[in-house]
Amino acid sequence: MEIQLLYILYRNRNFKASAGYHSEKLKRILRKKYTDDFDTAIANLSKRGFIAAIRKDEPKYYIADLGNVYAVLDKHGLNVAPLGGGRVHHLD
Repeated sequence: MEIQLLYILYRNRNFKASAGYHSEKLKRILRKKYTDDFDTAIANLSKRGFIAAIRKDEPKYYIADLGNVYAVLDKHGLNVAPLGGGRVHHLD
């Protein structure tokens, strides 16, 4: 469940505090596939420093450590684009 949660945040480009993903949407998506506890998964990812919360009426979550999240998702075989979009900029 934790890997899928990170993948959802990565896929939707939730990389900064101004672009969080709504917690109720995450719960609804993950409840269909997993029986694990959502709050426990969020707590584990927050404790490891992968995600952070935006305090609002309903909390929103975003990726706090993009490099580590990319490495974890890539290690688990998920389709993630390289950091920076993978483009090469040549110096003239």
